[in-house]
Amino acid sequence: MKPRERVVTALRCGVPDRVPIMEYLFSPRLQEELLGYTTELYDGESQVKMAHILGLDGMWIPINGFCGTEEEPHKAGERYTDEWGVTYIKNGWPIMAQVDVPIKNRADWNKYKMPEVRMSYRTKMIRDAVSANDNELAIIAGFLGPFTMMYWYLMDLETLSMTIYDDPELIKEMCQAYTEWVLGTAQLACETGGIDAFHISDDWGGTTGLLMSPTHLREFFVKPFRDIVQGLKKSGLPVIMHNDGKIWDVLDDLVGTGIDAINPVERAAGMDLQIVKQRYQGRICPIGNVNNKTTMVTGTPEEVKAETLECLKIAAPGGGYILATDHSLHDDIPTENVYALIETAKEFGEYPLNFG
Repeated sequence: MKPRERVVTALRCGVPDRVPIMEYLFSPRLQEELLGYTTELYDGESQVKMAHILGLDGMWIPINGFCGTEEEPHKAGERYTDEWGVTYIKNGWPIMAQVDVPIKNRADWNKYKMPEVRMSYRTKMIRDAVSANDNELAIIAGFLGPFTMMYWYLMDLETLSMTIYDDPELIKEMCQAYTEWVLGTAQLACETGGIDAFHISDDWGGTTGLLMSPTHLREFFVKPFRDIVQGLKKSGLPVIMHNDGKIWDVLDDLVGTGIDAINPVERAAGMDLQIVKQRYQGRICPIGNVNNKTTMVTGTPEEVKAETLECLKIAAPGGGYILATDHSLHDDIPTENVYALIETAKEFGEYPLNFG
């Protein structure tokens, strides 16, 4: 199978020739090692080249306008504002945390203007990735979800929490506007002709539990999330949800929206891969579960191999599993551990499975 076929087969809960491997490549150090250079901005071409060199099967490429990523370079410590009106201080790569948000109340929303959808740069990273994709990796077009946009970028969590009580209709109006923006932009991504799946990043949980009560998440965010998922699926492409943290209390709700896969099944937050696989087998494809905070960072290659093999034994039987860490490959992960994960998947992940 070609890598893109392998990924899509797994996302459809089918059995490919081998368990696919995907990762977020968030490491300038690794980029320097693999390519001999670093890029000031996260870009489609270099990410696809890195993925191929590593032996990955798919690559996440965000839409231009993905909050937290830069559209132009800034100096470390520089304060800047993006097209959404979100303010940052340059303090990382490729994603920065915000320091100020544009919507504090209804008056701010009434004068707010959403970014234009049909801009020439909107799909630049995706188009660059598609052009560089000579080895037929799966290109996964990335968007942020409605909850993350509301509690982290358009508003902050405190403002969102107060607004839920003071002006709940405002939350619904903003989510509807954002849903329309995503679906309009997704059409542009489809028009590139080279994407294989959609990916919605929407973190609902922290390490110990949800960031908001299940009641309020269901009341305000399950519907817009479902609307986005169902709108994306009209393209015929599968939809992945990235949702960090301990999300057991709403996982049934999220699966019910029609997602095809859940990432990263965060081991550090108590997300049990075996439970996820058994409970939703044939309905969603789990992606991830190798601990990128401890095992990948401080473990030996042998320990990485052991944890990778554990994930394969749990989730690979019957297909419908994609191997990954439970977040990303970042600068603190030794390169030998990166290769230990990938080589283990290739040695033991071929179907029919044989773990020796």
